[in-house]
Amino acid sequence: MDFAFIVDQGLGILATASVSALVAMGLAMSFRLMGIINLASGDFMMIGAYSVLTCLAIGLPYIVGVLVACVIGFLLGALTERSLLRRFMRAPELAILGTFGLGIVIRQVVELIYGKNFQFVENPLPGSVEIWGAEFPLYRLVLIGVSVVVIGAVLIVLTVTPIGVKVRAVAADGDLAETLGVRSGSLKLMIFAVSTAMASLAGSLIAPLTNVGPGMGNAYLFVMFVVVIVGGARVSMVLVAALAIAIVQNVTTLVVDSLVAKLAILAMAFIVLAATRPSTKGNIV
Repeated sequence: MDFAFIVDQGLGILATASVSALVAMGLAMSFRLMGIINLASGDFMMIGAYSVLTCLAIGLPYIVGVLVACVIGFLLGALTERSLLRRFMRAPELAILGTFGLGIVIRQVVELIYGKNFQFVENPLPGSVEIWGAEFPLYRLVLIGVSVVVIGAVLIVLTVTPIGVKVRAVAADGDLAETLGVRSGSLKLMIFAVSTAMASLAGSLIAPLTNVGPGMGNAYLFVMFVVVIVGGARVSMVLVAALAIAIVQNVTTLVVDSLVAKLAILAMAFIVLAATRPSTKGNIV
């Protein structure tokens, strides 16, 4: 095993972790703030991929497709929170079932428009870059960079801006924050919309790397939820969990196969939760 192989595998792990972290961060924020697990996250990823596919089909550049995916994800997230989740805010179980049903509706609508067959998005940045002797695909490198920038921006907003202070206040005690003048309803709408926009962004980024189909989000949903379960509600720990799970997934898949990798991820989640059982009440960062 030479150094170039280690570099290649390390960058591959970062690429896997960056996609998982984008979606898992959004899941963690909405879960901590609203107590709702968005079971339609994978379908919002799929919407992002189809947004890119559609933009390319009508002659628009790939970067426009990515921006369109973010906008559509944000608007659909805001609409979902306003029309569906807010009605069941006092009954999280119904809200979770609502997102599950929403995911089914989204998949059926996409099937009616695009069909069930897989489609493909051309790689906008073909070629590779040599890094310490390893030839790594240029597009995957850009994917890592975009994910780092977006995740860094979210962390900065949550830690040093007035919006971040309000988010942490609502996460700690929503009722008390309301008495201090924080409009928790508007804040929850914004956070949920941002979380769905991040899922759509992740879907648009992975579109050139996978088959685009109505059920493509289901393949990523398992890993994303395990990341949130292991990382808890704190966004910083979600990033650590995403990296750790990506290491387990990639190494196990390389040595054995993908099925054993899923079992290894479950075993890791069980061990971490049994050993730590962290308390994150009142902290979202």
